[in-house]
Amino acid sequence: MIPLFHVEENKLTSLNGEVSTFFEIFGPDLEGLDINAVDRIFTDLEKNLINTEAVFKFYWLSGKLYLNCFGDFSLEHGKIIPRNEPVATFLRQEQARVRFYDNYLTLGNDYLRILSVEDFPETIQRFEANSYPDFVMCFKKIPKVAAKNKINFKRKLHFSALFKGMRDLDSENAYYQSEDLLNEVTTDNKALFLVECFFLVRAKTKEALDQQTDRLLAEFKGKNGLLFKEERALSYFYQSLVPGVPPSFKRKLDLPSDYLTYLIPLHRDVVFEEGLELSSRSGKPVYLDLFHKEALNFNCLITGQSGQGKSMMANKILKYELEQGTKALCLDLGNSFRKNALYNKGQVFSEKFNPLQFKSPRYLKEFVLSVIDERLGKKEEGRLFEVITKILEQGHSSNFANFISELEKEFSGISYYFAELNPYFTDEVMPLNDFTYCDFGNYPDAMKAPLIIYLIEYFKHLSGRKIFVFDECWHLLSKNADYIAECFRTFRKENASAMAISQNMDDFSETQLGRVIIQNTYFKLFFKQALSESEFLDAIGKSLLDSVLSKKGAYSEFLFLTETHKKPLRFYPTPLEYELFTSDKSDTNHFDVYMKEKGRFLPFKDAITNYTKIKNPQRGGV
Repeated sequence: MIPLFHVEENKLTSLNGEVSTFFEIFGPDLEGLDINAVDRIFTDLEKNLINTEAVFKFYWLSGKLYLNCFGDFSLEHGKIIPRNEPVATFLRQEQARVRFYDNYLTLGNDYLRILSVEDFPETIQRFEANSYPDFVMCFKKIPKVAAKNKINFKRKLHFSALFKGMRDLDSENAYYQSEDLLNEVTTDNKALFLVECFFLVRAKTKEALDQQTDRLLAEFKGKNGLLFKEERALSYFYQSLVPGVPPSFKRKLDLPSDYLTYLIPLHRDVVFEEGLELSSRSGKPVYLDLFHKEALNFNCLITGQSGQGKSMMANKILKYELEQGTKALCLDLGNSFRKNALYNKGQVFSEKFNPLQFKSPRYLKEFVLSVIDERLGKKEEGRLFEVITKILEQGHSSNFANFISELEKEFSGISYYFAELNPYFTDEVMPLNDFTYCDFGNYPDAMKAPLIIYLIEYFKHLSGRKIFVFDECWHLLSKNADYIAECFRTFRKENASAMAISQNMDDFSETQLGRVIIQNTYFKLFFKQALSESEFLDAIGKSLLDSVLSKKGAYSEFLFLTETHKKPLRFYPTPLEYELFTSDKSDTNHFDVYMKEKGRFLPFKDAITNYTKIKNPQRGGV
């Protein structure tokens, strides 16, 4: 059935001896580029086509782009990677029995139909080909002299329309288009190509195949194009579409190079090659990797209005990282992460902790500064650091109370700042857990800033890859701005990621600490919010952000920003993920009722799984 003589890796030899190679094309992501950058990429692609001389076959299969070359081809933008097993890639399986019928064929358990293009629409939009179903497009450049003769012949056919008494606008337009194309081909700015294109309609049943075929025929006709359902020559054309088999061009059309450029789905939705799976707006899978080796740091900033899904996304990242073996510390301000912590068996942080568990003078200086309500000058801060260092070296501080007493000798009255907090201190050493969850609401306001300083030091002592989730608590740390900034800058060296969450980036950027955090977060996830153009968000980014919109119960959408990415992404939670991550009051109340009535008799993981199955019986709760 396969009309090939030999296949070795990505090299194919046809029965007639023609040798070709098979590649996968990884195109650039054009979604976040400005119009001038996109123009340049399409212009460069057209130049690449004009400079070709051989025969080529492009394959658009399951949203991936492949190239079968019978000569040399260079691509200015994107990568051309050798792809082995070209025939299996085309068939979508290693081998299967093919049966031909009147106007369709079966390949294993699949039904297929071939629709050839009889006439392309007069105009085509950029990126339009990315929405096409599977197709194979064969082309070769027409030599310049022959191309000029073809164009000139068409120009002469429509020349008489210029002198008709009743104007023939279509014929006039065709004349002027031919005139322009002739000039462009003459100056080598464009070229003319022989092109044939075949759509491959695939379904699991004959009924579904007919429905998809009718839909595609109608859509193409609606664009003033025309498709032909292959029947008598079905076997011949199917074999000619196999990689390595030279095209016959029996369904050839003449197309200028600029139109051909738009028929190549070069745009590819991509962020990273692996990691947490999300979705582009077109439905293609894309991957987010916080610990990607090319990232300047692993920190992440998530901002957005309430109810737009920022907690859902932060929870998803946390859950994914835990599944990868990443250690985590979560500082939760509004119970947004409580169910996730219970599900993943996070250790709830004690109400009491020992500030002297860690003997770093710098840390203890920041801990003290976070408690006192007056700002010390640089000189006094230096003296505080020196005193703390001496206390630690002399070993006079067996517990935190003794430490404060020693400090009181040099800084009179400082112990009064800690009087209210003493009930929250202990001499016990906290174990370093792989996943620690801290409910910020369990502590008085005066305790929150020093608690954060302690938890940062705790986090630093975790070994291996780790992530720290901060939920909207930045206003408490203004006195420790330099220290927090240093932590954000140095976390990468410790294989650590800090995930900062805030409601509005403009408010965040108005503080010194906020600006430092923004500058030291490589990954930025902006949910729906009103932002102004700034050094952190250019006009294109703002335009993309203004188009972002989450759909409750379906997906959370956000603008993903790094120094090299600018792309709207979506997170579609499973039913279980939705129940784990939602902070919606109505959802939470319904779950709490279930837990009081039935769930309290089960381990939490079983309880929420059962609840999800009850709520989503049609999807099994997965």
